[in-house]
Amino acid sequence: MISQSKFENGITLLQAHFNRKLCPSAIAIWLEYLNEHLDDETFTLAVKEAILSLDFFPSAKRLVEFATTSNEVQAIADWQVILAAARTSNEQWQQKILQPLCERAHIALAAIGGLQAVALAEDWQLNKKEKQFHTVYNQSPAGVKFLPPPRIQPSIVEVIEPDKPTANINLETKSPSIRRVLENLNLRSLGYDIPIEQVYANTFARYGWEIDENRLNYFLAMDAESKQQILAKFQFAMKHKSEWRSAVSIFDEISGYQAPRPEIDAKAIAREWLEESA
Repeated sequence: MISQSKFENGITLLQAHFNRKLCPSAIAIWLEYLNEHLDDETFTLAVKEAILSLDFFPSAKRLVEFATTSNEVQAIADWQVILAAARTSNEQWQQKILQPLCERAHIALAAIGGLQAVALAEDWQLNKKEKQFHTVYNQSPAGVKFLPPPRIQPSIVEVIEPDKPTANINLETKSPSIRRVLENLNLRSLGYDIPIEQVYANTFARYGWEIDENRLNYFLAMDAESKQQILAKFQFAMKHKSEWRSAVSIFDEISGYQAPRPEIDAKAIAREWLEESA
């Protein structure tokens, strides 16, 4: 449900921007319809999208469509943030990574068991939790509060720390990118913090792609909002990509990265050509 003040401010902004007035009877119908589908957060988001995207006054149904689409995109981005937080055992880093999340994301995260449940989930469980997260994210009204999830107590086992920790699994058949993810997970289980650069590298490695240093540095230089948007688009593109498309081409297209042109030594090539011709 939309509060009266939010609704009045939104309608006033739409009328001023598109230079069109709605009669009181039409406004009442709008309020009744929008209250069935939106709350303060999604209504505000829909008004913002309409102003940024349209050249004409939107219908009430179009506002609901804007809110639904924006929610789905934002849910993908917020899930990537949660995965990044789950990949570090440092609670301060976790809180810092999760700070940009909206209330709806925190509600959905609590509903699926909290960050610790995500961190301990196997791949097949993680896929299931992601679907549950999206469902709750898109359906839960703003303002709903969940009790904190029960804290999962780790099993107490005696660990003898080696001089150089290594994974206790057979990695011979794993690809380099997947092997690196598993090795880092093993380091985390032994209490070693993983730098944020490696957290993002692991995110791309989940799709079988070991991102190169130049592209990773280009990505890390972006602000937090841009990172979220690119990760969300990258995840969607990788899930729906054609067989001939590579992760590199998808990343470059989404992020705008342009690989530097290789330096060509024309004289060296000419000398080699002349030597071969002699």
